[in-house]
Amino acid sequence: MISVLLSTFIAVAPFDHSPWDQFLKKFVNDKGEVNYSAAQKDPSLLNAYLKKIKEIPAGELEGWPREEQMALWINAFNAGVVRLVLRHYPAKTVMEIPGFWEEEAIEVGTQSKEKGGKANLFSLGQIEDNILRQSFRDEKILFALSKGSRGSPRLRPEAYKGPQLEGQLYLATREFVNREDQNQIDPVKKKVVLSRIFKWHAADFLFNWGDFPEPPKWKPEEMAVLSFFAHYLEDPKKVEFLKEGEYKVKYETFDWGLNAPR
Repeated sequence: MISVLLSTFIAVAPFDHSPWDQFLKKFVNDKGEVNYSAAQKDPSLLNAYLKKIKEIPAGELEGWPREEQMALWINAFNAGVVRLVLRHYPAKTVMEIPGFWEEEAIEVGTQSKEKGGKANLFSLGQIEDNILRQSFRDEKILFALSKGSRGSPRLRPEAYKGPQLEGQLYLATREFVNREDQNQIDPVKKKVVLSRIFKWHAADFLFNWGDFPEPPKWKPEEMAVLSFFAHYLEDPKKVEFLKEGEYKVKYETFDWGLNAPR
């Protein structure tokens, strides 16, 4: 009886992301900037975490609770970004790194013995588009993914974890929406300029924000983005301005500069 209970506990226990959490707390500041120079000299925590997610037994990940799977893939993406940047540092931007989004350089979980017992390889593009965005259909994920760039959401100095995931995603989303260096909403000038992330992934917001009580004034995708945006804005005057709809939406040029201290 005890062995049965123990095996059940082990099967549902949260995954240990502590090496990645320690790495973030050591090398990421409160602005989300990564000290790549120092991390390049001591990547031991990063390497330990990448080894840990590589060694997840075949088939186990698919049986985890949804939040555990999401947290794992978000952390794997962010850790993969850092790993690729460190390989090419001091690159000034990830856009200088050949195959940055396409190279299958992130190993998550092992294959079954029948398939060779090797690690499963993924690219950053596959993790973001095919796994996180398509499988989980939660637009808040977009604001947990740091693309190694100043225009992307900040890399938080803590690992995402299944039991705390919903709260962490909420905080990351609210923080990005209310950043004036990313999104400018000026009721006086009737100005709305949003991060280009909202233009690139506008369709992602239809799943949870595409139910409109009245015919939308804009394209459904853009209306869904604005509904989402109004929900997370902290300034009541800006929220009211968005609801009035007397403006045109523009999008910022994305800043691909490396998210390192200047």
